Amino acid sequence: MLDEERAKQECQKLGRVWEVLSNATAELTNRGVNVPPDLYTSLRGAKALISLCEAHPKLDELSPGDIDMHEGFCVGCCKADIVTRITCELRNIEDLLVIKAIDVLGSEYALRFQERTKRAWEPIEKRAVVVGSA
Repeated sequence: MLDEERAKQECQKLGRVWEVLSNATAELTNRGVNVPPDLYTSLRGAKALISLCEAHPKLDELSPGDIDMHEGFCVGCCKADIVTRITCELRNIEDLLVIKAIDVLGSEYALRFQERTKRAWEPIEKRAVVVGSA
């Protein structure tokens, strides 16, 4: 069963995670870390999906194609579940940023980075939000 309001709330929370990851990406870039272009593509795609989720009048009418038209790491893996797709993108971004941070700036910096992202993820409910019919 669709819980449209809950899905939109989850997308707002994911927007805050996106912001932390976007700021971390900028911070790494400012520290001279070479961030791969596909990470920026995924960040843009996740932001577009968050905006779509927050603004779309009927999320259950989104098709997998509507969601997959936004580029990123998780194209094709989440069907029409926009919340799951955004979560997938953000988790992949986070993982890549941690790997880059460890490789270039060391494990101590990466641990501090992970603490920031952990705090950003805390408000996200653990139970999945299903968008669309069962």
